[in-house]
Amino acid sequence: MSKILVTSSRILLGLIFLIFGLNGFYTFIPVPEFHPFMEILVSSGYIYIIKTFEVVAGLLLLSNRFMPLALALLSPIVVNIIAYHIFLDSRNWFIAPLLLLLTGILVFHYWHYFRSIFSFKAEINAG
Repeated sequence: MSKILVTSSRILLGLIFLIFGLNGFYTFIPVPEFHPFMEILVSSGYIYIIKTFEVVAGLLLLSNRFMPLALALLSPIVVNIIAYHIFLDSRNWFIAPLLLLLTGILVFHYWHYFRSIFSFKAEINAG
């Protein structure tokens, strides 16, 4: 895969999660009125756990360090963002396919790190 494609995907995804993760703590980008589900996440404080993972993973992507860890942290968040925009709130829906594309490019590039977790039958290592 092209080094330019992987690098640009990594930087763009890192910037998206760093900026929007920080925006969860310090609102510098205006946020539209929340969907009731999002209101629950915000009022409970749970959103701050999610935003912390977004900031950490965004920094890892931008620093090009611990890439498999960053992708493992972000993958469930991306899946939930996609599900949120499909089932609950279609405003800003365009971010879902963009995140899926960027994450997919990086997971494909780093697939050799993830291959072992898809083992059908894992063996116990006695060693």
